[in-house]
Amino acid sequence: MKSKIAIAILLFLLPLSFLQAQNAHFWDGIEAFDGPTDDNPVLASQLDFYFDKMVVPLPDSITLEINRLIDRTNDNTDLRDFILWHLLEKYRTPEYMGQDQVFVWLYDEYFSQLEIKDLHETNLAMIQEKAERLRRLALFNTAPNFSINDSIDLQSVESEYTVLFFFDHNCDVCHQEMRDLDSVCKQHPETKVIAIDMNTSDERVGILYDLYDIETTPLVYVLDRDKRIIAKKIQAKQIPLIL
Repeated sequence: MKSKIAIAILLFLLPLSFLQAQNAHFWDGIEAFDGPTDDNPVLASQLDFYFDKMVVPLPDSITLEINRLIDRTNDNTDLRDFILWHLLEKYRTPEYMGQDQVFVWLYDEYFSQLEIKDLHETNLAMIQEKAERLRRLALFNTAPNFSINDSIDLQSVESEYTVLFFFDHNCDVCHQEMRDLDSVCKQHPETKVIAIDMNTSDERVGILYDLYDIETTPLVYVLDRDKRIIAKKIQAKQIPLIL
């Protein structure tokens, strides 16, 4: 048994070792970079490739690599700021669940601390507001409570799992997601769905845009019995993978 465990660990570590070896030289020469930084699609593509393909897609791994890269920019603040702005936008709406905490980290470690090109009082306030929303909605945090009418009070819902489904009744994609949710609930009766139509003038619904960082619909959050966020911004058909 011990030998099997050792082999499994080795097989897991081999890809990581390969990535680390590749990462060590990927940015060779970046210290001498003197190209344009206002609009540089080549550098932007390199950043995307590196963080999408060469870095383990976990926030701690990503932030470690960002620090290493920023350290290599030395006194080239134009290059540093291009990298920071590009990565801030990248992790504002990341590909993988949980990576939005990289946005929070970028605000905490860089944007709130440094003088960065094109960073002004207005957009800094917007970045801070977004970071605080994402911080509040991090995985395993308790979902913010809310009440709508007399029929919906999040904390009073008793269920093994609760799905928050924010939708727009004029959205065809939302209707498909709703059908998928119905199928999920039939397969998992321990799950309850709170569906909220965001296309309304109700002020109590309006506050949810900020409370749950709703920029587009449909939007799904999955909560456990204690109303902690265990998944977010996924498709309805992916919910059974979480339950």
